[in-house]
Amino acid sequence: MSFRRLAATLLLAGAAVLGTALPASAHVELKSSDPAEGASLAQLPTALTLTFTEAVTAKVDAVAVSSPGGLRWTVGTPTVAGTVVTVPVQPVGPAGPYTIEYRVNADDGHTVSGAINFTLAVDAPAPTTTTEPSVAATTPEVVATEATQQPPAAQPAAAETGVPTWIWFVVGLVVLVAIVVGLLLRSRRASTK
Repeated sequence: MSFRRLAATLLLAGAAVLGTALPASAHVELKSSDPAEGASLAQLPTALTLTFTEAVTAKVDAVAVSSPGGLRWTVGTPTVAGTVVTVPVQPVGPAGPYTIEYRVNADDGHTVSGAINFTLAVDAPAPTTTTEPSVAATTPEVVATEATQQPPAAQPAAAETGVPTWIWFVVGLVVLVAIVVGLLLRSRRASTK
């Protein structure tokens, strides 16, 4: 086999590996939410829905809702069905801006977190010390109090640790090309002597 054929084969193999690996290295992202980013709600919600691009898992404290003044909604235990996370809530506080903070785990182990800002256009009941979200009647373990509910640590999704997988494929392809070019140059020098 000539060096040119070897070089072409190696380059094609490298391109094939890179082409199939890039789609698999994509990270999970929030696809949509209810309420949506920037929404204005005229009715009090009984549940929040977060839809991701791939399946996720969520801990009990994966979602929190708060106002700029620090007022927190009562949030129940998340229910995960593949890519959809549903959380029962009991809104409290006046009309105004609110933020949903979420922190879930992707199947590849990465943490996906972020925030969704929306506006409540109607007043919610005043906060109480121990209440259950309205959806909690079907799941008794959903009891969470305003005093004990803590927001998830909000970190941007880009703050993940480690080097993305696609970088390693690009580095490998560059090394492969360098080796092939080196072999071709060596072959040419040997044939000209």
